[in-house]
Amino acid sequence: MHDNGVVRSSHPELAEIAAHLLGDTRDYHRHEGVFLEVGATTGALFGAFVHNTTRGQGQGGLRYWPYGDLAGFLSDGLRLSHGMTRKSALAGLWWGGGKGLIARHIDHPYHDVGFRERLYTEYASFVASLRGCYITAEDAGTGPADMAVVHRGTRFVTCIPPALGGAGNPRPRPPRGSCARWRAPWPTSASATSPARRSSCRAPATSARR
Repeated sequence: MHDNGVVRSSHPELAEIAAHLLGDTRDYHRHEGVFLEVGATTGALFGAFVHNTTRGQGQGGLRYWPYGDLAGFLSDGLRLSHGMTRKSALAGLWWGGGKGLIARHIDHPYHDVGFRERLYTEYASFVASLRGCYITAEDAGTGPADMAVVHRGTRFVTCIPPALGGAGNPRPRPPRGSCARWRAPWPTSASATSPARRSSCRAPATSARR
């Protein structure tokens, strides 16, 4: 939690990460929560970044991507979740800004169906533990089949296949609503920080399950 200019971590082992976040003046913008976990069987690093939940739960796609170091992983999550806050506000959606990341290790057999099922099953458990502060979806490195696996373990997911009642891959359809909002006056996004729409979802700035 960002409190009086200090980022408080949920565990002493995360203090160094909290200090890094506070020092990242480019990508850190008073994010409400940064949640981290290491997969029990896959060893993959999971992240869920929640920037602002004033307009609703933090929502954003899950990116399965290789990162050179932890700093790059954190920077990407901070930057993208901040962008989702603005994108949802500009599109007139009652979502907050969030982003999910899985660090793709060089040894991950990421084309293997069995490995992917274990990976996304673990990520589903991670998302479920956040109790709805973050809603995941597909993004780079993931697809509807992966979201179907996530859906088995949590209801906090979108972009599931149509056979399961979802919309599937959103990319083939142009974001006409977003484009229309982008043409509107900038004050459209001002309500992103309006106290009148403030959510009760307030998470600590850094957290890890042990």
